Amino acid sequence: MDNVTYSGGQPGVQGGFYGSGGARSKASPNSHHRPNAVASKEDIDKLRNFMQVITELETELSKATTLNAKTIELKSSLKKTIASPALVELLNRLEINSEPVWGLYMEEREMVRNARRKVNTHGAF
Repeated sequence: MDNVTYSGGQPGVQGGFYGSGGARSKASPNSHHRPNAVASKEDIDKLRNFMQVITELETELSKATTLNAKTIELKSSLKKTIASPALVELLNRLEINSEPVWGLYMEEREMVRNARRKVNTHGAF
């Protein structure tokens, strides 16, 4: 005589239900607990400040009509700001798998993406 067990789903012989074989007991390799997957307000405020400085430098640079000491200084300041370890570290906290972390408004997500684009292309002025 076959031993039929029921614990939900379709009955099976000696083992329960088809498809129930520990489906929930094995975590996928990508389902790690990530407390850093949510953005902190402080990080967003810091990024907003960085982006404001970068925008101001870019605006000043776009107004320059000739290459002189001031434009060279602006380019240098812009490059240093964009390539700063503090900004790179900040972006690393605000991204997971090259995407913005959870808990951001659309405008903030776009700000993270824009900052990453600038960091990745900082040498192309």
